[in-house]
Amino acid sequence: MSDYCQSFLLKPLCASLFAISIQSFAAENTSSDVTQLETIQAESNKSSSMKTATGLELTQKETPQSVSVVTQEQIKDQGLTTVTSAMKQATGINVIRDSGRFRFQSRGFYIDQIEEDGLSSTVAGSGSNPLRTSSSFTDLDIYDHIEVVRGATGLTQAYSEPGGTLNAVRKHPTKDFQMQGYLQAGSWNNLRSVFDVSGPLNANKTVRGRFVAIGADSDSFKNNVSKDNKTFYGVLDFDLTPATLLRIGAMYQKSHEVPDYFGIPMASGGVDSGLPASTYLGSSWSKLDFEKYNAFAELEHKFNDDWILNAQINSNWNKSLQNVGALGQLGTSYSGLTSSNQKVAMNNYQYYDNSSDELTAKISLNGKYNLFNATHDVFANLNYVSTYEKSEWRRILNSTSYNVTTFDPTSVAAPNWNGALNLNWFYTNYITQTAATLGTRVNLLQDFHLTLAGRYAQSITNGSTYYALTGGKTDGEYAKNREVKKNKFIPYIGLTYYLTDNTSLYASHTEIFKPQSARNSSGQILDPVVGKNDEIGVKSELFGGRLNTSLALFQIEQENRAITDPNNTSFSIAEGKVRSRGVDVEVSGKVTNDLAVFAGYTYNKSKYLKTESSSYAAGTNFSKHTPEHMFKLYSQYQLPGALEKWSAGVGVTAQTDTNSLYNIYQGGYTLWNANIRYSYSENLSFNVIGDNITNKRYYENNRVRINGGNNFLGSPASVLVRVDWKY
Repeated sequence: MSDYCQSFLLKPLCASLFAISIQSFAAENTSSDVTQLETIQAESNKSSSMKTATGLELTQKETPQSVSVVTQEQIKDQGLTTVTSAMKQATGINVIRDSGRFRFQSRGFYIDQIEEDGLSSTVAGSGSNPLRTSSSFTDLDIYDHIEVVRGATGLTQAYSEPGGTLNAVRKHPTKDFQMQGYLQAGSWNNLRSVFDVSGPLNANKTVRGRFVAIGADSDSFKNNVSKDNKTFYGVLDFDLTPATLLRIGAMYQKSHEVPDYFGIPMASGGVDSGLPASTYLGSSWSKLDFEKYNAFAELEHKFNDDWILNAQINSNWNKSLQNVGALGQLGTSYSGLTSSNQKVAMNNYQYYDNSSDELTAKISLNGKYNLFNATHDVFANLNYVSTYEKSEWRRILNSTSYNVTTFDPTSVAAPNWNGALNLNWFYTNYITQTAATLGTRVNLLQDFHLTLAGRYAQSITNGSTYYALTGGKTDGEYAKNREVKKNKFIPYIGLTYYLTDNTSLYASHTEIFKPQSARNSSGQILDPVVGKNDEIGVKSELFGGRLNTSLALFQIEQENRAITDPNNTSFSIAEGKVRSRGVDVEVSGKVTNDLAVFAGYTYNKSKYLKTESSSYAAGTNFSKHTPEHMFKLYSQYQLPGALEKWSAGVGVTAQTDTNSLYNIYQGGYTLWNANIRYSYSENLSFNVIGDNITNKRYYENNRVRINGGNNFLGSPASVLVRVDWKY
């Protein structure tokens, strides 16, 4: 563990113990509103969970869209520590790697927005060029659980693809004192420590606080690849009156990583080259550094049992610095390694210095009204989102070839980034969106519920590029994008019918739009990409609400996609159109008091509805890197009788074959995971977790796999020991 872990773990402990009045007991809070959700917040999670889809406070069964929850119980049992690892367990989510970042897709489309307590921010790496984005995922341990809505969420999102939305619900202060955390150690020097303390700060518990400190340091199964991270999170709740809550909080996170930017090459013909899993073909000085500051506030006032006013604000300040020097021949002319040629060229040296400021604010009003002898729900909100991004790109040409079997990362000398550059460009990008939403859930009859809503949004985009140096020569050209203002009305229709008290049928339609930066031959930014999501399904609650089941049929269409202008290939036109169809099935919760299960299956097919290029013809597969079939399962069983202190879990993730834009094939595969937990007492437990326990060799799904790079081997077999404690 790095030196900072030893120091920072002690400081928050002392500070927190001083700040919080220590009581002689610990209380365990659980939520009864979301099945299998082991929560440690004072509030119910029912409200926040279902607001992710529509803005209304609805249960999973009442929500007319596909919704999943990655619970705290799943996170602990499987030893999940990142948003990425959590998404690998979520139904229908395809995790891919892009320019050193992990990105998420659902139903063949990217997930570009992540919400924190219902307020949107940009998903890490989701910009037009991931190398030029500075955002990073916050550590998973500041969140209580993550909600996943598959399909467009036009009522709650700012600007994004129609694939879906993540809502990460932060840990909030508790009314009773609790102190807990865990230590873990695993394969490849995977070390991690988490400290979490919460409770009242005054005698009548009207002021409460929570503090979380995290330190992590790990190597990788790949040589030279490593990452360390530190995160501090604090939040305060103030009961200004019995009906008014003020919440303020902040988070700081810093990480340093030596990433694998381009993976390994394939052999001639696009087949596995057989290079060891430990192969790293980057320089020792390559790095990816992130720094993130987050501040947020929320004010909630309950006028009565029916009417609630809520105001929220969230701000992120992000920085990233990337130095890239790695082997990778990413053009189509490279045919792969052969027995007589084991060399791959360096893909130049690149430097990206990025920063961004994001601000989101929302005021919402939820209430009820009576009409025609029935009570109905109404909601309205005003939302503002702004993102300002800056990026500097420096490039030094280097195409030296190295033998991949003998390559030494330390043999590549670090460049002088202030020396002889081939290129030095500066970018700015500014997007704002203001939106107003109004909707109602009309309870037509006892068993029929109709949700009608609309969101009117105005988006403004502009930016600039300064070409300081091009081709090694002073350039000085400045190009400013014309400011583009676009308005869009986004409708939402949802119908829910209760077949029984435990089973509901639903249908929904919603739309979404996303500003884009591509320009036409007149220099104008193209109209936003638009999309729509249609879905029908059935949901049930079994065994007294302990087990949730759902089945959904969906169709998404997206149009106005930027494609190359056939009359001027330097520009684009907004004429691309694609469609995705499929089925989602999920079972989650507890079959018995001792057996918890989470299982999800997704069938998905997509295609181009219009020809976008010679490679993307109408009728061909739009998302070849998305498996047609995906299945994810994890179950945890508490042993009976004399073995009641023991529990065991087993899981499997399986998918069918995939391809890439450049026809690099990956056959279907199955991965097995397992854990054994021993609860020594109520306050101490030990968990041994194994991933990929059959040591399956496979390549991660990736849209741009090519013979010369972007081929990333999945993690081999690993083991992790985790010790959870609480006071």
